[in-house]
Amino acid sequence: MSETVSVHINRDGIHHIDVAQSFETDGSFTIALKNHGAPIHAHLHLDDDLSEVASLGATNHYVKAKDIRHVPVTVHDAPATGKLKIVTGYGAETTYVDTNILEPEERSRSIPVDEALSKPQGSRPTDSRRGRKSTQSDTLKNLPLVILGLLALVLVVGAGFLVDNGVALFGGLVVMIGLGVATYFLTR
Repeated sequence: MSETVSVHINRDGIHHIDVAQSFETDGSFTIALKNHGAPIHAHLHLDDDLSEVASLGATNHYVKAKDIRHVPVTVHDAPATGKLKIVTGYGAETTYVDTNILEPEERSRSIPVDEALSKPQGSRPTDSRRGRKSTQSDTLKNLPLVILGLLALVLVVGAGFLVDNGVALFGGLVVMIGLGVATYFLTR
């Protein structure tokens, strides 16, 4: 179904409105005001029946020369039938569009499941934190990082003893705790 009502203004003369006589949708839609001539004001109005289930953000719209203005119509409920009123030139020209808002089609809320999901998967353990298989090679990949951390620890503790500074020793302690936490999470 069409989701846009195309309204041609000033195509066949000043204030002239050219639009389909009826429109049907099953949800929110847009009114496209296409101006083929001089700048113009257009007034849009939903009759009582339509305004109970749909709303316009604004009713008066200025459309520049040779420009298109898109006006959203939000549908809150369905079904409904009514008239969309389009006015140009402050009442010089008025046109009505029979509008039918249908009940939305019932969409399936189920998720298709492949038959392969019913069969047992491989026997390797799965690392649930990352959603992938854990292997011993993952631990070996982290070994250079652990060695580098130990080397940094030795350098910081050595510098702390060398300068006999409590702050440097405290820094070494913080690095050692950080290294312990990192090692725990990397080898877990």
